[in-house]
Amino acid sequence: MRLLFVCRMFDRGVGGVERMAILLMNAMVERGHDVSLFTWDEANARAYYPMSEAIRWNRLDMGDPGTSAGLVLRLRRMRRFRRFATSSGPDVVVAFQHGPFLFAASSLLGTRVPLVLAERNAPDRFDYLRAGRRRATVFGTMRLAKAVTVQFESYIQRYPTHVRPRIVAIPNPVYRVAEYAEPGARKEQRTLLSVGRLSYQKNFSALLRAFACVSGDCPEWRLRIVGEGEERAALQALADELGIGPRVSLVGPTPDVSAEYRAADLFCLPSRWEGFPNAIAEAMAHGLPAVAFERCAGASELIVSGHNGELADGNGDAESLSSTLKVLMQDAGTRERLGKEARDIVEAYRPEGVFDRWERLLRRVARHP
Repeated sequence: MRLLFVCRMFDRGVGGVERMAILLMNAMVERGHDVSLFTWDEANARAYYPMSEAIRWNRLDMGDPGTSAGLVLRLRRMRRFRRFATSSGPDVVVAFQHGPFLFAASSLLGTRVPLVLAERNAPDRFDYLRAGRRRATVFGTMRLAKAVTVQFESYIQRYPTHVRPRIVAIPNPVYRVAEYAEPGARKEQRTLLSVGRLSYQKNFSALLRAFACVSGDCPEWRLRIVGEGEERAALQALADELGIGPRVSLVGPTPDVSAEYRAADLFCLPSRWEGFPNAIAEAMAHGLPAVAFERCAGASELIVSGHNGELADGNGDAESLSSTLKVLMQDAGTRERLGKEARDIVEAYRPEGVFDRWERLLRRVARHP
């Protein structure tokens, strides 16, 4: 098959969209498919994650891809994309996230090229964003897709009935690791780890407040947050205000996040919502028990309280989160037991099986399977 993937930006991006798109494209190349990528990036853009040299990357290089474009620029971009797509003749176009999907669908009207919308967040996000006022419009445009992918079966019922027949649940892959963490080992200093973009969605302020609540009873613990984002300054200021600044490290992105998981003793992701929370899955694969909010979409799909981690009541309640963390921070034996159970996540989300499901879907909707 000739496959065309559409994403907004790839330039040194370290997020879940960039990573999953590259993993999927690499897998399709390995399976013998012809793969192209179209992004809004400038000509000198580089991918952060390893990407197959066989993937033909077309960088739009028309204006700043990180800012909203005016009508004239949008129309120029659409014309450029339409020419590129019609000349390359893809059997399927896969667009990651709704914005690139709507761009591709509008550009290709009348061409009969089948489109797949790869959603990367649960529909619960609309409960927290101003875009929620337009959710009916967003859901309506999904009629332009041959198929819509989500990460968990439970998400399907959260969409309108007219969308559900198009939806296919395909989770993200989880890879086996060579070396595990030792969350129950004797240590003078322990690490509570979190990984994610420093953004409103990830809600790290709740984690800082929760850590401040338990820090006095758990003096040997430190908090490390791996990631970058627009809330860095505000989070550092909050840590200082709460009196935990010296015990909190905002370490930025790292090329060896596996080393962070191996060195940690407990993992927490305080997100308001997720799609497929890669950070939780990776922590579990490394043998770390994970903590998140019970009402965070995605987190509650992976964490089973008392089995591989714990879920704090509600969503965003720092007091609830602190109580849940404290129990595990003070019990090395329970951390060790939950961490060993957490490793089993790799069996449920084996990469080969995940990419088999993607390939079957793409063949089903392709013009020339």
